[in-house]
Amino acid sequence: MKIKTYRRTAQILTVFAIFFIPLLNVYELYFVKGTFISMDIGDAAMADPLAVFQSMLAAGRVNEYMLGSVIIPVVLMLLLGRVWCSWFCPYYLCAELMTWLRKKLKMKPYKPVYKDTVPVRQSKFRYIFLFIGLVLMCIAGVPILNLISAPGIISTQAMLIVKFHYVTFELVFVLVLLVLELFYFRFWCRLFCPTGTFLSFFRWKKGMTVEKVRSECSDCLSCVRSCPMMINPMTMGASSHCNNCGDCVDICPDNRKEDTLKFTFK
Repeated sequence: MKIKTYRRTAQILTVFAIFFIPLLNVYELYFVKGTFISMDIGDAAMADPLAVFQSMLAAGRVNEYMLGSVIIPVVLMLLLGRVWCSWFCPYYLCAELMTWLRKKLKMKPYKPVYKDTVPVRQSKFRYIFLFIGLVLMCIAGVPILNLISAPGIISTQAMLIVKFHYVTFELVFVLVLLVLELFYFRFWCRLFCPTGTFLSFFRWKKGMTVEKVRSECSDCLSCVRSCPMMINPMTMGASSHCNNCGDCVDICPDNRKEDTLKFTFK
């Protein structure tokens, strides 16, 4: 079975959860509550590391409880890489659906041509955007980047729909992004998403990474063409760009004969 099948299952279950959790709360079942910004499961608290960092930066002090809430997300990031982005983020699923829609509408190919300089330019852009957002947050004194957190907005809107039967203007922001996805290939995830950029700081080279385990391959570059993050999986699987989606592993024709490109732990 392909990795994408498991990944799609995880994505669908995540979307189901963001509607089911508030439904449980409606019936006064509070074992699980919250959104992707902050969630409680029993006595365990989990929060978006970027949201926590912004809150502590704005407050000018370290909050032990808030620090404890990022332990689980950070540990998962260290062990499994940026699986949050490609396996669980509801916006990433929506972006993939927009790619599928483009094909159905028979629109012209719009993915940029890969060059070795592309990942470097993408990194600079992402980090500069995050830095500007944090500077503005410090000036305003409020966690501004939460307002443009696509997964946070989607999960919050799901809660509002289930509990209060309305949506807020924030949803328009996500809808605009999705329309733009039709014309600019994965532009939000590759160049802007502050959540994904911040999580990439916790990439651990000894965690799960895509690795070329056999020196010889057909050099067909199918993995490069399939990569949604516009990197070369054969050489950059351990980089902060890779979100461990597994598309490159699935498409590699050499894997049918002998393991060539696969997930590994150092």
